[in-house]
Amino acid sequence: MQVGNTDFRAAISRLIEGHVRFVVIGGLAMIVRGATHITGDIDVAYDRSKENLSAIAEVLRKSHARLRNVPADLPFILDERTFRNVLNLTLTTDVGDMDLLAVPDGVDSFEGLWNRGETMDIYGMDVRVASIDDLIAMKRVADRPKDRLHVLELLDLQQMLIDDARAGQAE
Repeated sequence: MQVGNTDFRAAISRLIEGHVRFVVIGGLAMIVRGATHITGDIDVAYDRSKENLSAIAEVLRKSHARLRNVPADLPFILDERTFRNVLNLTLTTDVGDMDLLAVPDGVDSFEGLWNRGETMDIYGMDVRVASIDDLIAMKRVADRPKDRLHVLELLDLQQMLIDDARAGQAE
């Protein structure tokens, strides 16, 4: 799938092939969980271990990543040191826009996000996806008008899952 200039399949594939430890969050996570949402970028939380910072920097260098919404001539070095010094980056790559967050607001840690998430199939790839509870928590903290609508949809999805589980137990 491609929305706008973002090729989600290619972006995820590159992260997986680069052995990056990440969790899909944001709009794509909502879609995978069943939301009727449209997003133009991919949002991921990433592990801040030394090995992972090197891996993600390498993947992004190969993807010709650059800072989004800043002057094109602004100097930017994409390496492990950058990721050690910065928690969040909004980038444009040759496969589209990507937002990288070390610890998204609303969750306790990357490890918590990872442990509460689940591995799901996205484009035939096993990808860790944030739990509905964590998506709701992140959206509540962001608290933009669109996030408030997203929370309502996620709460409905959550209730549907609870109802389905109860119905399955009753059979």
